[in-house]
Amino acid sequence: MRFFIFLLFLSSLAFGKYKTLDSALLNGTKQVDVVLYGDYISSNGANGFYTNNLYNSNKLLGNAGFINASIGLGYTTGFYYNIRAAISFRAAQTLLNYNYGSKKDFYGNIENNVVGDSSVALGESFVEYFDGDTAIKAGRFQPINEWINHLIDGIWVRNGSFRNLIIESIWAYKYGRVNYYEMTQFNQLDKTGWFNIGLKYYLSKEQKDIKNTIFINGFSTFIPGVFVTAGARFHWANRFNGGNLWWFGIDVGIAGSFENHKNIHSFRDNTFLFDSKFTIGYKNIDVMVGYLTNGNAGMGSLGVLGVGNGTQVDLSSSFYTNIQPFFVWGGRAIKMGKNAHLIYAASRIGILDNKLNMYFVYGATFFNGTQYYGGNKTGLIQNELNAMLEFGITQTLSSIIHISNTHFGGSNLPNTFEINGGFRFMF
Repeated sequence: MRFFIFLLFLSSLAFGKYKTLDSALLNGTKQVDVVLYGDYISSNGANGFYTNNLYNSNKLLGNAGFINASIGLGYTTGFYYNIRAAISFRAAQTLLNYNYGSKKDFYGNIENNVVGDSSVALGESFVEYFDGDTAIKAGRFQPINEWINHLIDGIWVRNGSFRNLIIESIWAYKYGRVNYYEMTQFNQLDKTGWFNIGLKYYLSKEQKDIKNTIFINGFSTFIPGVFVTAGARFHWANRFNGGNLWWFGIDVGIAGSFENHKNIHSFRDNTFLFDSKFTIGYKNIDVMVGYLTNGNAGMGSLGVLGVGNGTQVDLSSSFYTNIQPFFVWGGRAIKMGKNAHLIYAASRIGILDNKLNMYFVYGATFFNGTQYYGGNKTGLIQNELNAMLEFGITQTLSSIIHISNTHFGGSNLPNTFEINGGFRFMF
């Protein structure tokens, strides 16, 4: 069976294929959610805005907080022959704002105006083509990719014409976030944009179940005149005796970033990132232990669009594919520290028929500081705890809470405690 029959594929089954435009428009799927959300962060030590990448993304570490209400509206049509479209928006209004700087998590992007503490932004909106072998998506969306945890404005092409092989390419001109916990401006990725070319080859007949499949992939990303990256990954997983009780898996990856040191958006040194993890699961409980290490520029340009799919966004899939285990707002030591070594353990637990999902990770990072985190100090250590609880109160109402804490960082690093969460009503 062709690879995309299960990938996009599920979406073609969900939305159906229609031969009249009215049928495709009327038989789509709406996405509506209303969210009440709050965030509080306290920090001691070196507070301020910290760099996430060299393309204008940063994060405030200090004493701040807010409560806001937001609503998301979206609609995805059915397939009209081989084409469908989607459009969505999110509007947020701050109800309480402690410390002016906390507004940095909620401000309009370049195409929108901001009035006070409110923001309205265009969310996932795209046109998509799918014919069974080839899928092409253009617009604003988040690709399924271990190296991207933002929305992009760009084009994503995938092809599954060859047996067990998927070929993909991505072009991203801008990136940003539009979701319940963060709405940012969309920053331009240089004059030409960010490019990705990748291959994934399955060594097993099973391709749908990440807990029972084997694959290798290779990729290269680049922004002309700024950097070039290249890397490869291997995934092996097996269900014990073919059953649904026990399973175990191994992931190993290596990637390098080669920087044009004269460009202002490049890092001073070339660098690398190596990661490995072992995962074992029993029923609805999965536990993994992992190790990451990087080079003289930390993750360098490998982290331009974020490393990891964002565990707190889609726990059911990203837990198994994340390269680094921390929330998108965490893991600063491994992301921006250099010559770093991270050792961690993580667990995903689902109980009450998966109405209650829990995620825990604890890690220790040993690293040398950079101008972006830790200064010129060497021999730094920072430990981090992340925890998430998501509970489905009803079929339409759910609650979620994230807790993150960094500690043992000494006076050279900000030790932070952050808690955020709220209620989400979907219909």
